[in-house]
Amino acid sequence: MLMAIIVFIGYLAMKQGVGKALGGAVKASIGILVMGMGSGALIANFGKLLTALQNATGIQGAGLNTYPTMTASYEAIDAVLGAGTGATWGIYTLLVAFIINLVLVALRRFTRIRSVYLTGNAMIVQAGISTFVVWKFFGLGMIPTVLIASLITALYWGIFSTLLIKPTQLITNADFTVAHQQMFADYLAYKIAPKLGDPKKDDIEKKKLPTSLNFLQDNIIATALVMFISAIAIFLVIGGEQLNWLRSAEGLNQGGLKNNVVFVIWTALTLTANIVVLLSGVRMFVGELMLSFKGISERLLPGAVAGVDCAAIFAFAPKSVVLGLIFGAVGQILGLILLLVFKSPIFLVPGFIPLFFDNATISVYANKFGGWKAAAILVTSHGIIQILGSALAVHMTGLSWWQGSGDYATIWVGIIAVLRAVGNALGIPVAG
Repeated sequence: MLMAIIVFIGYLAMKQGVGKALGGAVKASIGILVMGMGSGALIANFGKLLTALQNATGIQGAGLNTYPTMTASYEAIDAVLGAGTGATWGIYTLLVAFIINLVLVALRRFTRIRSVYLTGNAMIVQAGISTFVVWKFFGLGMIPTVLIASLITALYWGIFSTLLIKPTQLITNADFTVAHQQMFADYLAYKIAPKLGDPKKDDIEKKKLPTSLNFLQDNIIATALVMFISAIAIFLVIGGEQLNWLRSAEGLNQGGLKNNVVFVIWTALTLTANIVVLLSGVRMFVGELMLSFKGISERLLPGAVAGVDCAAIFAFAPKSVVLGLIFGAVGQILGLILLLVFKSPIFLVPGFIPLFFDNATISVYANKFGGWKAAAILVTSHGIIQILGSALAVHMTGLSWWQGSGDYATIWVGIIAVLRAVGNALGIPVAG
């Protein structure tokens, strides 16, 4: 609905007429829903694999995923202040933060902030988490909690999505920026990658594979291959009992697929289809948004830039996306090994959203400005940081879930540390 309203206003600002404005708004809405269908199915299906993996290995600990972290934050508030309090405060934070974001853009002459953060799904999660951490360490009532959390959130949205305007436009040649949950990591990749590699020689998007491997240049085929390898690895670890659970109605609901080879192929193809749906939705809404936002930029907020979901850049660098998934997985595995080596009291169960979307996005920036070697180094390093930083965040917040994305394993760990230090200095008891 938010995206539809933005598109509608943009078309009217360009004097395109109500009919065209409504058409653009409808297409943008459908695009968002299609993207959500693909993303939701991808998360749900891969989540079943992770559940089977957890059941088979007996691994316990905190989970890394976005939406469960928001839910866990609300539940912690509700346990003290009553059912429904957390969600109510979180929604108020979302609305106030968005208004502050618009004000910061309107005052860009002084703030230098040009990006309007429009990734609704990420906004909801981030508003909920920021509300929780302010409440936990400051113990304030609704109004001061919402105001402080909104200001922190709006500054995070505006500053870091604005930093990505230039590199995103160099990648896409379009007038939008990435507004997601690893913006600081993306910016570091943009700055550091040129020091680690040569994009002219090592751009993975321009590499020609041997004739026998030409099929890998197709984004869909390459993605299917990665999913196939991942599914095989998980199937081998979980064994027969959990494979039967995956076939059940509680799992992937494929009781008819008795043959394990057929089942693993079906799983890989299903995950790939989810990604294809996601990308088709992105293309639909980004096309409408770019046309309409020109009107908003020129008429209502001159110089403003739309901040959209990180998946919007995936179609511009499909090979980098696959590279990011591979090296992100390597980095997270190394991070988990480090937790074991150092006998961490907290062990994390990786989630697909921070694994895929974070690392794929960083890989796109790193490859564009430093080639595939830079991407490999930076994405692997990022995967390690995701695990170690998230373990620290879980320790400080006491939640059973954490967001897991790059910025929430770095910047937000710092924000939490500052809030906790201020609360301690003021003698405020930790809530929840």
